[in-house]
Amino acid sequence: MYNDDCQNAMLLLPLIGKHRADNTADWRIICIALKNCGVPYEIFESWSLTPKYQDKYQIRRAWQNLKGNYSIGTLCHYVKLDHGVLPELSRSGRKTFIPQIQLPQRQVPEFDGEKAFASIIQPYSNYSEYDLEYELFERSPYRITGENEFAMVLESLYDPDDMLFVGTPLANAAEQQRCIKSVKDHLAHPCVAEFFRPNPLTGKPVMKANNVPSFVSDACVALFRYAVLEFDDRPLLQQYAFYMAMLDKGLPIAALTFSGNKSIHCLLAVNCANAQEWTSKVENTLFRNNLELLGCDGACKNESRSSRTPGAIRSSNKVRQRLLYLDPGVKK
Repeated sequence: MYNDDCQNAMLLLPLIGKHRADNTADWRIICIALKNCGVPYEIFESWSLTPKYQDKYQIRRAWQNLKGNYSIGTLCHYVKLDHGVLPELSRSGRKTFIPQIQLPQRQVPEFDGEKAFASIIQPYSNYSEYDLEYELFERSPYRITGENEFAMVLESLYDPDDMLFVGTPLANAAEQQRCIKSVKDHLAHPCVAEFFRPNPLTGKPVMKANNVPSFVSDACVALFRYAVLEFDDRPLLQQYAFYMAMLDKGLPIAALTFSGNKSIHCLLAVNCANAQEWTSKVENTLFRNNLELLGCDGACKNESRSSRTPGAIRSSNKVRQRLLYLDPGVKK
């Protein structure tokens, strides 16, 4: 027996574009909405399986751990975007029996992301934030002086001819083109904006779905070197502890930058050969199957993601974005 929201959710789901199952941000939102509507897990699993994603264990873990306030209105929004019009929905307030979706439950071990994260940072549970920042400073293979920090990053992690965007993420096409320069030019004429895009770009435009040109979209990435990691929802102390623990495990961290507010931006050296390897290695394995379950921001997984520029002043609070750790040894 199913209530109106559950019945309507199962009516709406087939009208949502299947491409949403391949977009992690949309997929997570739809997962939460379906769960809040009371839809059986098997319906979500069946919808989630695409040629690109086949990991049922990971789908189950997301269903068990994701939480939020999305519900039937969210599904209606996606249907309007992808289908154009809404079907007639049930408003009876009665429960409706839908026999064809009576599927057996399969038992999958529950993954507790909070418990796993706590276990990772446990070796540093007695450290203060100051202690951990000092430890990162001491571990940094490149001695950070607090001056010309972005120049340090450019000289250490890039080649002179690499084309990098330094500017606002909201820049239009003309501004994007103006802000893309070679590392050599950025060093010669410093312009330390709040954001930069860590992966080198082609410098050539591509047309987006809305027929607007872009110089900084995923299709504009030339070299797939660095993934951006960020834990916006965890206290800074825990973020420091996590990155210390990851260094202990040998994770190839290229740089760590304090955002000037509530997070640390990590540049992780992934050195993928192309977009296909990025999708498999970074989006699927690293983020979807590991980091997102620990609370890492899944929106960071795309190859053209922006990161905070070390040494710049954050406009919202006038706090300097500080470089905490730099390792030129991870550059290929």
